[in-house]
Amino acid sequence: MPAISRDVQKTAGRHAMLAALAVAAAAAGIILYFFAEPGLLDSQGACLAAHAADYGVTTQQLRSDVSRQPELVAALSSCSGMAP
Repeated sequence: MPAISRDVQKTAGRHAMLAALAVAAAAAGIILYFFAEPGLLDSQGACLAAHAADYGVTTQQLRSDVSRQPELVAALSSCSGMAP
């Protein structure tokens, strides 16, 4: 009986350690997302604003107007480095 008790304790300890590592990894990922993403969004926002100015509309109009969807796709493709 003591051997079974030790195995359960070892297994529970491993599960707790894995859960703690998973929580730490998720927290690190969330922190990296919040600190790394704003620079990318600012850069893309500036690029998108430049394209909107080229089309003679505001960034909001470019994003929300359905008739401007092809221009939005082209602008986002250009801003992300992909050819339209």
